[in-house]
Amino acid sequence: MHKIYKMNYVSVENIAKSYGERVLFQDISFGINKDQKIAFVAKNGSGKTSILNILAGLDTSDTGQVVSRKGIHIAYLAQNMDLDPNLTIEEAVFTTDNKILSIVKQYEKALLNPDDGDAYQEAFELMEQYNAWDFETQYKQILSKLKLDDLSLKISVLSGGQRKRLSLAIVLISKPDLLILDEPTNHLDLEMIEWLEAFFAKEKITLFMVTHDRYFLERVCNEIIELDQGKLYKYKGNYSYYLQNKEERLALEATNLSKAKSLFKKELEWMRKQPKARTTKSKSRTDDFYQIKEKAHQRRKDHQVQLEINMERLGSKILELHKMKKSFDD
Repeated sequence: MHKIYKMNYVSVENIAKSYGERVLFQDISFGINKDQKIAFVAKNGSGKTSILNILAGLDTSDTGQVVSRKGIHIAYLAQNMDLDPNLTIEEAVFTTDNKILSIVKQYEKALLNPDDGDAYQEAFELMEQYNAWDFETQYKQILSKLKLDDLSLKISVLSGGQRKRLSLAIVLISKPDLLILDEPTNHLDLEMIEWLEAFFAKEKITLFMVTHDRYFLERVCNEIIELDQGKLYKYKGNYSYYLQNKEERLALEATNLSKAKSLFKKELEWMRKQPKARTTKSKSRTDDFYQIKEKAHQRRKDHQVQLEINMERLGSKILELHKMKKSFDD
């Protein structure tokens, strides 16, 4: 039986993040391998976006390190992308750090120097390798699917939703090896979401994402990593598999806690009966008592993960309102 070798793209080793006395997470370690499509799940306020920023190199960890495989192209769709308002949609695509675009430019330059056979051969092979011949058709199709048909529009006149879709288009057009996504379906209607699901099913892009859209998560991701109570739990399956296995894990935790409480009660009675002078054997049991006490007094904080469990996709438009507030004067 042959062992399947998984190419590692990123290794996250013992990272931590704190703001003052508030610890978001600590000693977090996991890996991202080629072809994985991972959803990162945690309750709000536990540092999901901070972890994405650290992965993308936009933030630094207090401890540990993130090691990326040499030569891989990582793209990041953040909640708010920095787009130049003076550029048009098409100019924004052409001014990004796009490997395919640089290959096309290299090929066009080689055509202008027909005497340099080696340069032309190298450029030709890169065009073949990255299927860059129909780059223009590809990027225009992606923009069209995201309803950005007028490529001459200035970014300054685009709505917030259009800017988010343009940011998504730019990272998709770049064809990264690893794509990091923060709420990719925000500002997408049903038709766009279904197209994006099909796109990820077809394209060989490794994904690491945060999303509250459980339907998208169910259809796209093949692995889920959950940060719960400061610990990481990994589930090799889709969202339904995760729900089932998490329920079993919580039931086991509850059983173990109940056993720990019973044992604590028994050991507490023993402690109260013991004289102050301890033997070596009783000292060992006393030390164990404090560990048992710690386990018995564990409390689960609210572990509810906010995913759109009750949402149904019925129409072509989705409206979501979160934590709305309205006031007049004071």
